[in-house]
Amino acid sequence: MKGFAPLNPSDHVLLVMDREIRREGLPGAWCAFALELGGRPDEAALSGGLDAAAAAFPTLTARLRQRGRRFGWQRGGGTIPLVRHTCPPGLDAAGFWQKRLEALMHDPGEAAADDASPLSFHLLYAEDGTLLLARWLHPLMDAGGVKRLFDFIMSPPEERGRYLEDAPSLVDRRLGSWSWGRRLTLMWRGKRHNDRIDRIESSHPATTVERGRRSLRIRQLILDPEQTARILSNLRRRVGLGGQSLYFIACLMRALEQIKPASRGAGWCIPYAFDLRPGNAPVPVTGNQVGVLFAQASHAVARDRDALFQHLKTQHAEAIRQELDMAYLPLMWLGRWLSLSKYARILRRQKTGGERSSAWFSDIGEIRFSRPDFLGASIVGVRHGCFVTSPPSLAVLFSRFGGRLSLSINHLLPDLPAEWIERFQTHLVSELLAD
Repeated sequence: MKGFAPLNPSDHVLLVMDREIRREGLPGAWCAFALELGGRPDEAALSGGLDAAAAAFPTLTARLRQRGRRFGWQRGGGTIPLVRHTCPPGLDAAGFWQKRLEALMHDPGEAAADDASPLSFHLLYAEDGTLLLARWLHPLMDAGGVKRLFDFIMSPPEERGRYLEDAPSLVDRRLGSWSWGRRLTLMWRGKRHNDRIDRIESSHPATTVERGRRSLRIRQLILDPEQTARILSNLRRRVGLGGQSLYFIACLMRALEQIKPASRGAGWCIPYAFDLRPGNAPVPVTGNQVGVLFAQASHAVARDRDALFQHLKTQHAEAIRQELDMAYLPLMWLGRWLSLSKYARILRRQKTGGERSSAWFSDIGEIRFSRPDFLGASIVGVRHGCFVTSPPSLAVLFSRFGGRLSLSINHLLPDLPAEWIERFQTHLVSELLAD
């Protein structure tokens, strides 16, 4: 159908999670990527940049539709919404930004509408700075794509061409380069790996509350440069720079282990993604360009810090040796032909019926923009947010900007109350800083 762009296999996984989140009474798989600015950006230039982005990437203003058994983006033109919010008197900037961020993530009007824009921008003005917030539906793109969209908007028109490569998604491109025999071999290998994972029943930080309305809370924690340098030094020594995600996952598992699981299984299982984009490539912007792996450790291993790092390194090396990083791509391709509910059971449930993921995790990595300021306003910091299913009711996002490590702890109330998050945050920071 004209103007219909099918979701790639990674996008489709995020669509399944979107429907699972909505099934629990929440708005869906909405995400946030915000820039803390030291002043006010040029609004006219921002509006012009958004118009240019809408023209360059028609998917950004498309609507999610089903055509037969396929889901995709139906393009129809339009603009990317830009909404302004002003801090009321007596409220500090940080408090205003936090409240508005969480309110926008829950926005029942736009988020629930069938014809809602999958992407909107928000200017949150305060006396001592501005928060520029991009809120988007996860099947549209990943955080790396949003970062590239910021770069596109802040670039002069003559430099925007490098973000415009029109090619199949990296996931589809990789799948298309394989013979059917190789696809089937990898698919079978991925299925056997899932079977092995499910022999260890996963623990969870919360016992899911069956009644009552859930809501998302986001705890933003930005460490200082000295703490960040110490963590990076520990990281290099423990796992090497190539294993950055493993260091964060080990610390996450250790923090969960010290609090003790509310729903106890045999160990912890954390899914983690990897970006198929080469290096700092400016493309692609739209679509999710990720595959998935699993980090898993028993409670006995998680209690021993040294043993846990070695275990995760060995596990990861073996996964790469067996090409498990690639094995899930054909499984994701096959999943597009299943009903959303059946695919959700495969993605989420172990053979025992319990949730496979003990927590959601994302390592967004080091964020470097093409320019030090955003349309005349210095970029001071970054913030992130995302919804999560219940269970596990917890998602922890890591990123670095300006020499500072940022943690975004996203959790659902009442599954994980504020007091639990306080203890978890204390243990997590302690583990990150430990030698």
